[in-house]
Amino acid sequence: MIGLISKFIRLFAVLSLVMVSAVALAQDDLESQTAQIPFIGIRYWGVDEGLLVTGVIANTPAEAAELQSGDVVTAVEGEAIQVDTVRDLVWKHEPGTTVTLSLDRGGNAFEQDLTLMARPEDLFENPTYAIPLDLASVGLFVGQCDDKLLVVGALAGSDVATAGFQVHDQIVAIDGDPVSNIGEADAAVSDLSEGDVLSFIVMRGDRELVVKTVVVDHRRRPPRHRQPHPRVAINDSYVSDSIGLGYGDGFIVVQAIDPAHELYAAGIRQYDFITAANGAPLEAAKDYFSGAEITLTVARQNGALEFSVPATVAPLLLYGLEAPIEQDRSQWLGLHEKQVTLGVRYIQLEPDNAYFEGSGVSHGAYVAEVIKGLPAEKAGIQVGDVILAVSGEDVTMELDLRNRIYFHKPGDQVTLDILRDGQMIQIELTLRVAS
Repeated sequence: MIGLISKFIRLFAVLSLVMVSAVALAQDDLESQTAQIPFIGIRYWGVDEGLLVTGVIANTPAEAAELQSGDVVTAVEGEAIQVDTVRDLVWKHEPGTTVTLSLDRGGNAFEQDLTLMARPEDLFENPTYAIPLDLASVGLFVGQCDDKLLVVGALAGSDVATAGFQVHDQIVAIDGDPVSNIGEADAAVSDLSEGDVLSFIVMRGDRELVVKTVVVDHRRRPPRHRQPHPRVAINDSYVSDSIGLGYGDGFIVVQAIDPAHELYAAGIRQYDFITAANGAPLEAAKDYFSGAEITLTVARQNGALEFSVPATVAPLLLYGLEAPIEQDRSQWLGLHEKQVTLGVRYIQLEPDNAYFEGSGVSHGAYVAEVIKGLPAEKAGIQVGDVILAVSGEDVTMELDLRNRIYFHKPGDQVTLDILRDGQMIQIELTLRVAS
C-alpha cells in the first residue's frame, strides 16, 4: 500500500504554486528567492469582479495611493484582473514602475495611479510593514459553504473561543458590515487594533444572536534576525496561501509562512528545518494524532529547538512523507464537537492533475485508504476511487472532502459522485461519527 501511495504521489500529486488568497498582490516566488518582485501591498480575496482588498499593508504603495479595505481592483493598466492572472499583469512590471489601477469603491468606479516597489525581504518580520488583521489572526476560524460563512473553530484558550460561538454558527455581519464570504469578513476586521471590541451578528438555526469579543492579535512574536536562504535538495513541495513547505530526506524546510498560520503562532519561522516529531525522525514518526499537540524538533543556525504545535497540522507534515490526509481524524482547535466521517484517507488533487486526462473532470479527492468499520467500507468505496462531489457539491482544492463532509450531521445520508476506472458512478451512504 505504501509503495502504491508513494508512486501515486510522485506521479500525480504536484501542488500548484498559484496561491488563492494572497498577501501583497505579488506573492513569494519560492523558486526565485533573489528576484525583485513588484509589490503593491494589499491582502486580497478573489471575487467575480476582480480582487477584493481585505487589508492594506503599512508603508507600501497601496497605503500611499490611499487604497482601502473593501475596494475591488478590477483591472491593471486596463487589463481585467483575477486571482489567476495576478502574476501575468503585475509581475511583468519592474519595481519603480507607475501603473494605473481600476477600482470599485462602494459601487463607484475610478482609477488610481500607483508606483510599484520591490517586495521587502523582511516583510513578515519588519514592524514597518504592519500587516492588517484578519479573522484567523484574532483567533476565529471560519469555513465557506456556498454563500454562507460558518464558524468551524477558534484558537484554544483565546477570548474568541469563550465568547459564545458554536460550531456552524452563520456569521452574517461584523461590526455592522454584512458579510457572506471570507474576504468580506477579513476586510471587516482589517482596520481594528488590539483592545477594540469586535461585534458579530450570527444566525444559530432561526435565532439571530450577537457575540462580542475583544481583539487580540495572536500573530505577535519577537522579531528575529534574518537567516540566509539555505540551498537544499527538495523532493516535494506543499504551497498554499499561508505556508510553503519543502520535503527533503529526513527534514521539512519552511520556505514561506504567513504570521496568521498556526505554525507561526507556535513559533515556527521561515527557513526553519523540521527534523523530528514527538522525538522520532520524521519518517519514523507515525502517531501524529495521539494527542492535541505534536512536539517538533527544529534546526536553526543557533542550534536545535523544540516547539509544541497543534495536531491539526499533521496532514501538512505527512504530505511530503508519502502519507495521505486522514479525513476522520482531522480536528479544529477550540470549539470541539463530534465530527462525522466517511472513513477514508485521501489526497486532494489539483485541477491540472494528470490523473484527470481524458476523464472530463478536473477536481476530486483520491482515496488512498479505506478505514475498516466506517461508512466508506460498508458502502463499497475502494482505494483508487476519486470522490468528485458530495450531495452535488464539488470537492475542490478550496472546499475539499473534509470541508464537504464537515458540515453534515451524524445520520445524514449523502450521495457521492465517484470516478472509478474511468467510469462515473454514484454511491449513497449514511454518515456517522468516527468513534
